[in-house]
Amino acid sequence: MDIEDAFRQVGEYGPLQRRVLWTMAIPQAFVAWHHLHNVFVGAEPQFYCIRGTERTKGCPKTDQPACDRYDFTGTDFTSVASEWNLVCSESYKSDMIQSVYMAGLLFGNLIGGYIADQYGRRHISYVSILLITVFSLIAVDASSYSHYLVWRFLAGGFTGAYGLVSFTIPTELVGAKQRGFVNVIMTIVYALGIGSFALLAYFIRDWKQLSVLTALPGLIGIYYYRILPESPRWLLTQGRIEEAEHALMYIAAANNSSVQTIRLQRSNVHQAKTKQSRLLDMVQNSTLRSITLNNLYTWFVNSMVFYGLTMKAGDLNGDRYLNVALAGVIEIPADIVTLHMMDIYGRRFTYSWSMLFGGIFCVGIIIAPESISTIPIVLALLGKVGISMAMCVSWMHAAEMYPTNIRNKALSVCNTSSRLGGVISPMVLTLGRIHPNMDFAIFGLMAFFGGVLSRRLPETLNRPMPETVEDVSLPERTRIIDLSQSKLMAGSFKNPHEDLE
Repeated sequence: MDIEDAFRQVGEYGPLQRRVLWTMAIPQAFVAWHHLHNVFVGAEPQFYCIRGTERTKGCPKTDQPACDRYDFTGTDFTSVASEWNLVCSESYKSDMIQSVYMAGLLFGNLIGGYIADQYGRRHISYVSILLITVFSLIAVDASSYSHYLVWRFLAGGFTGAYGLVSFTIPTELVGAKQRGFVNVIMTIVYALGIGSFALLAYFIRDWKQLSVLTALPGLIGIYYYRILPESPRWLLTQGRIEEAEHALMYIAAANNSSVQTIRLQRSNVHQAKTKQSRLLDMVQNSTLRSITLNNLYTWFVNSMVFYGLTMKAGDLNGDRYLNVALAGVIEIPADIVTLHMMDIYGRRFTYSWSMLFGGIFCVGIIIAPESISTIPIVLALLGKVGISMAMCVSWMHAAEMYPTNIRNKALSVCNTSSRLGGVISPMVLTLGRIHPNMDFAIFGLMAFFGGVLSRRLPETLNRPMPETVEDVSLPERTRIIDLSQSKLMAGSFKNPHEDLE
């Protein structure tokens, strides 16, 4: 039998898949805390410029001498800005922390994707999330700004590696019908993470205490070591067919399936084992080349606009904590709508129109009347809804377009483009401070064009996931999976890690 038939027998979404999904979904809130860490930890508190006996609020004017020191007493929160005097001429260094962290994400995506495709998904998942905690805690005790940058870069690197594989594992362990649900659950928890981080920052105003609290959830990696199976899909593409069957039987046992044995197709196994997957396959195959170029642009734009609008929420009129919380919580209804739209109208339609609407709302901020201060906030939140929907679809759509033997590499390449968008996003916001609304113009126009461009991507709703590069162009890729087939239940089998460790 093929891998899809095997999952229908062992259970496409049984107790084991639910346990894996939720143990990997809940830490998405932890990932969100780290992605937006600098929104509060790098915020600039109120301060006074001290020159001799003179004490003035804020930075000196251009015709005035520089400050001898800065006084942050009386502020309602601390941050790295108050820790290392990152204000006035040094204020750019606070924004640099976010760019360095995003650069770490970029590096982690590339390396993590390679490791996951070469050596498996399981080990990198628990190692990376544990090391996020380690380097985040070391950063809290950094003796200087430069040391802090190094530790945040490393934390970003392992967050990037974990974020990639945390999505791949539950996606590859379920059947076709459940992939959309898995994707939306992950994004909903991420959105809750944004809202909860604003709540934590509101009550914990000391940056070191806040940083320690956001680092500790990574200890869940210890639990990952015990419960995560290796992906049978990945094992199959490596030619390790007996281990794939063993992992499937472990899933069957956990799902109480009555299936007694699983025998996967042996045809083309030797070819799958001997043919090495390469990033070059993404450009040598004409279908994959077109898909990849399209994804590189749309992922870049989605990330740039997503993080740009989220960070911009802290600068809009109103309370910083409330605005950031709303920017996160508003994603939840968007993700729920996305789940239904993906399964009714398809991945491509939902992806395209969400970017189009996100772009339209961003451009709308430029022409909105300035006399009503709430309109920019509402339009920015609606733009965030559109882009959040696109981000929600993008991972699922890409995972279903790329074959298993290069899936993690392909997703890491796409995510690298996404992280470049995250690195550029603070720079676009800086441009918006110099030229008002320029940031919204860039966000809106690029998102709108991305919506148009994404119409050229293939539809993957209810199609089988390709296992090899050659599968991408096969006629059966257009076959609709019969989702009505029933699953067999009951049975027992031992944990495969006893033999695979």
